[in-house]
Amino acid sequence: MLPEERTMGTVPPILVMRVLFRTTAIISMTIFLTTITVNAVDMNGDWSHTMLGMILGIAGSGSEQVRQCPVGMTYISHALEPFCIDTFEASPGVTCHYQNVTTESDALLNIAERACVPASRQGAYPWRHVSQHDARQLCSRVGKRLPTAGEWYMAALGTSDPDGAYGLDGCNVARNRADGVAPTGGGMRCVSDSGVYDMIGNMWEWVDEEVVHGHWNGRAMPQTGYVHGADKYGMAYETSGGRSQTFSGDRFWSNGAILAGVMRGGYYDSTQGAGVFSVYAASPPEFVGGAVGFRCAAAPYQTKL
Repeated sequence: MLPEERTMGTVPPILVMRVLFRTTAIISMTIFLTTITVNAVDMNGDWSHTMLGMILGIAGSGSEQVRQCPVGMTYISHALEPFCIDTFEASPGVTCHYQNVTTESDALLNIAERACVPASRQGAYPWRHVSQHDARQLCSRVGKRLPTAGEWYMAALGTSDPDGAYGLDGCNVARNRADGVAPTGGGMRCVSDSGVYDMIGNMWEWVDEEVVHGHWNGRAMPQTGYVHGADKYGMAYETSGGRSQTFSGDRFWSNGAILAGVMRGGYYDSTQGAGVFSVYAASPPEFVGGAVGFRCAAAPYQTKL
């Protein structure tokens, strides 16, 4: 019988087993390699946690993601959504014409210069005479934004809030560091648990909130008075005519007749009324003043170790 006339019935069993084994091995290897490829794509190029990486022993160096903030900002890790916030109150950057903004005209001329951007640096005069809209615009120039009420509150927690005996190293709430607004970061005791300076006093700070005819976040805001109850954002839901030790005598101001912008923290003449629960929601977002400023917030960026 010629070789080409053979049938499967005449093939030795050992040859059949070898063919089946090779076929199974090829299929298994194909599935294995596909799994590795998909796994690698899912890991965004970080092979150390993939099946292949584990088999080949690829080190995890460079694979751990860490969150960082831009220069001049502090990472707030204890928030539900961690974020970055300016360590110091926003001041005019070094390219701005007016380094100490003392009038609304100074502020507007700085804003008109596109190269003029806000900075977070110690020992500078805070940028004042800005509306809430101005503050939003200035933060956006450096890829940032205004903090929310909750973010501001989380960043301010732990700041010393004394009642009287205001010293040179404390929060500027009674002209105790300057006759008015003081340079940023001058009070070494006016720092939050996270390391953010001057959250209490010196200047009112705009946050990215509005109270619309007495209502915010789906609820009616209380009348002007001392804070006696506050929510998880540090915003008052109950006020009274008498001071509350629980809330350090912090004050809440409101005006239910208008659309009001929200400022936080108090200023250089607030005395005991300044604090982490102190809120001013009694002026429109267009309001500007010599004791009103801001600081910016941003999302952290990720880098590999």
